[in-house]
Amino acid sequence: MLAGLGRLVANKLLKFPRGTNLSSYTQLYVAFFLSAVLHFSGDFTYEKRITSRSFKFFLLQPVVIAFEDFVIHITKPLLRRGGTEPKPGKPRKPWAEVVLRVIGYGWVTLWLCLTLPPWRDELNVLGLDSADRRPIAEFLLNKWNKWV
Repeated sequence: MLAGLGRLVANKLLKFPRGTNLSSYTQLYVAFFLSAVLHFSGDFTYEKRITSRSFKFFLLQPVVIAFEDFVIHITKPLLRRGGTEPKPGKPRKPWAEVVLRVIGYGWVTLWLCLTLPPWRDELNVLGLDSADRRPIAEFLLNKWNKWV
């Protein structure tokens, strides 16, 4: 449903051609914005003091996805020159493609480890959630609070 609303905004309202970067990024930002609004409504009904936490979390995600796309755009020519061009659906993958995929999964895991604890932390601070934070999560939260 969110993707359909993103396509409606990008292709029908703003009239960006399908398949272009403008269309894709508009759909991406609309989907995450709507997700933030939906989570905001849950936050608001749960506890009015924590309403900004969902917007912080969900609106940061498309920014980082756009950054990832930028990094991929820059590194793709370097990979081609080295003989490693990612080709989805290919049955046998050279080791370099497997390494790239592992790096991608590692980046996603790292990003969620950096952003998920602060999103959940406001509930702990207000005493609404009794999650036991481990030392790594505590370290990440302290770093996050210094950045924000």
